[in-house]
Amino acid sequence: MYKLFILLCITSLLTVSRVFGQGGSPEYGEGMRIKLDSSGNKYIHFSTWATFWARYSNSNPGTAINGVAKNNWSDFSLRQFRLLTYSQLSPRYLILADIGMDNQSFSTGGSAGGGNSGNGGSTFSGTLGKKPELYIHDLWNEYAVLPDKDPKSKRQRFASLYIGTGLHYWMGLSRMTTSSSSNYLALDVPLYNWPLVDLSDQFARQLGVYFKGNIGPVAYRWSVNKPFTVLSSATAFPKSAPDSSYAVDNNATGKLSTTGYAAWQFLEKEGNFLPYTTGTYVGTKKVFNIGAGYYYTGDGTVTQAFNSANSPLIRHHIMLWAIDSFADLPFGGAQNWAFTGYMVYYHYDFGPNYLRNASIMNANATQAPGYTGPVSQAGFGNLAPLIGTGHSLFTQVGLLLPKNLLDAGMRLQPFGEFSYQQFERYGSSKFTYWSAGWNLYLDGHHARLSFKYQTRPVVTGNRQNGSEGSYILATQVML
Repeated sequence: MYKLFILLCITSLLTVSRVFGQGGSPEYGEGMRIKLDSSGNKYIHFSTWATFWARYSNSNPGTAINGVAKNNWSDFSLRQFRLLTYSQLSPRYLILADIGMDNQSFSTGGSAGGGNSGNGGSTFSGTLGKKPELYIHDLWNEYAVLPDKDPKSKRQRFASLYIGTGLHYWMGLSRMTTSSSSNYLALDVPLYNWPLVDLSDQFARQLGVYFKGNIGPVAYRWSVNKPFTVLSSATAFPKSAPDSSYAVDNNATGKLSTTGYAAWQFLEKEGNFLPYTTGTYVGTKKVFNIGAGYYYTGDGTVTQAFNSANSPLIRHHIMLWAIDSFADLPFGGAQNWAFTGYMVYYHYDFGPNYLRNASIMNANATQAPGYTGPVSQAGFGNLAPLIGTGHSLFTQVGLLLPKNLLDAGMRLQPFGEFSYQQFERYGSSKFTYWSAGWNLYLDGHHARLSFKYQTRPVVTGNRQNGSEGSYILATQVML
């Protein structure tokens, strides 16, 4: 544990202040905006944020990091960086671009290049962390068919409609499927809120056409997209193998996808200008929503007929749906307590026995040399079963403590999470994890220090057989 203590001390010194985000400081105003006329209606807006992690993680059984047996490891990492800009020269037109990088650590996230500069070459198995590549997260154009406000009278319309095209985040399924990485409640997301991540989408985005707006108290979004190509090969197993037939991602037929989400907003309306949903408003907004959404594409996965490598492929549709509820409720008057809660149920159908093991920033993990004991079926390092045909229930809650608790306008918010999953691959077995931690807001979401301990299931014998955990301390600044 002394390693964890050192990480906590060092990282605490790296915190800086003043950034932008919903639930942030009112002193920031409109942020970094270049006005192109005296009215301010023509402008170019910029936002940028970065998140730094210090982490201590217990390893799955039998793990080696860089070929050396490790029961645990510690690291520093750049979890994310974003540079977002959008502009309007007319109230009818919008263009948005978002570039960034994710998940650079000592042994992950490096660019292709080989040798000592990026990916590991022939003498090193795995991807090193040097020189991560920036890539496009979002790039879309938008036209206001029926703006939220009438251009002449400036009155709020009962219904609005905007149409956009490009690489976009106006995806359906759930609120958390389009969560903003700048204002999470619990430091990060459970990952299975992005069920296609970096397979048939580009970090939860797809290329297509979207429609969004409001109808009275209901905010809606719907899109038609072309999923990115994934051509995984179906695997044939010996007839005696327990997994004789399971679906893998293969959308060679190239069918379109559709996805949508709608939320009834019972209290204050949330902004629908950008797709990024807020994890917590830090006591600045009173919100209660109930939503539902879906994602569908035909022939998205395949299995091998008759369990033979020479037999034809059987294609399966991907059909996903979810229902969720979000509440952010200030109370206590001038002391400004606030309760934040979110719950979502996911029903995923990727085809028979589909399962995807994943994690955030696994190290260069392999089986330890000479190890002969039990191993997790999810793999080594910090891998766990996350996304698959089956059911998932996720909930998180936070409590913003009163203003007078800390000096200098700082706010403290403890939080907790719980995840419950059941996968068709593992029959009636149940898989759970939990986390607990806190956010220390130095200037709202502009400058934040967060800490979390989170468990993950270890899988043996097709069931959860214990858990391992990780300690994470994160600093985030947003301008």
